[in-house]
Amino acid sequence: IMELGNFVERLQNQLVINHQKLEDIDSKRKELPSHCQEEQDNISVLCSEVQARVGTAGEALKGKTVAVYTKLDQELSSTREEVMSERLILSMELERINELAGRGDEDKFDLDQCCERVKDILSICQFAESSSQVTDKVTQSGTTAILSYFGF
Repeated sequence: IMELGNFVERLQNQLVINHQKLEDIDSKRKELPSHCQEEQDNISVLCSEVQARVGTAGEALKGKTVAVYTKLDQELSSTREEVMSERLILSMELERINELAGRGDEDKFDLDQCCERVKDILSICQFAESSSQVTDKVTQSGTTAILSYFGF
């Protein structure tokens, strides 16, 4: 059995230790608001940096989109010029046929020669299909680039 004097001394020592623990706890609690504010400031800085990177990436993608659609517009313009040229050739051939038919000279029309002049034009029928596919691919590539940038 322990002596009363030793027991009292242990109780007093534990009280001193507990008092020190309470002071440490109170000190840490007083620091919490400043630590919390510091973390919130760090989060704000990080968010600003992320927003800046997202903005930069967005502007880069917009630039790429403009370049792709400019190229597509040039291709469509070139195709339009080709179609206009083909239209002129076909109109001229049709006019020849109509002139001969109007005079009753259909038998003088050289069908083989006419077919030779328009054979390349008559075989090109894929423009409408290919232009919509190009637009779809451009749209998908832009969306895919955005999603892959953010890790999706």
